[in-house]
Amino acid sequence: MTALPADIALAIRPAAIADASDAATKARFAGARDNLDSPSQGFFDSTADALDVLTTRFSLLGAVRRRFAVEVQDALLINIEQGVPNFRLVDDEQFVDGATLCARIEVDLENETTSMVLFG
Repeated sequence: MTALPADIALAIRPAAIADASDAATKARFAGARDNLDSPSQGFFDSTADALDVLTTRFSLLGAVRRRFAVEVQDALLINIEQGVPNFRLVDDEQFVDGATLCARIEVDLENETTSMVLFG
C-alpha cells in the first residue's frame, strides 16, 4: 500500500520538544534522573497539546507518595467489587495522618490477621 500525501507530510514535519518541570520537586529530589537522555515520546498536533499532557503527567509523577506495610490484628474481609479500598493511616512515629490507597492485601484466616501495603 502506498503512502498518502497527508501521511508523508506528517512524517516529515520537524519535531518539537516540550519540557515541564518544577523547581521545588527538583530541589527535594536532587539526585533523581532528569529523563533528558531518554525522553518520553509523544505525537501531538501542537506543542500546546504536548505541554498539556506533560503537565498532567508531571502532576501524577511529581506527587510525593509513601509506602507503608501495615499489620492488622484482625481478618479484614474486603469486597473488591466496591472499588479500591482506602484507609486513613495514623502513625505518630512515621509522622503520618492521612488517606491511603491499598495496593496489596493478604488475609490470614487461620491466624486472623491481615497484612496490607498502603500508598499515601
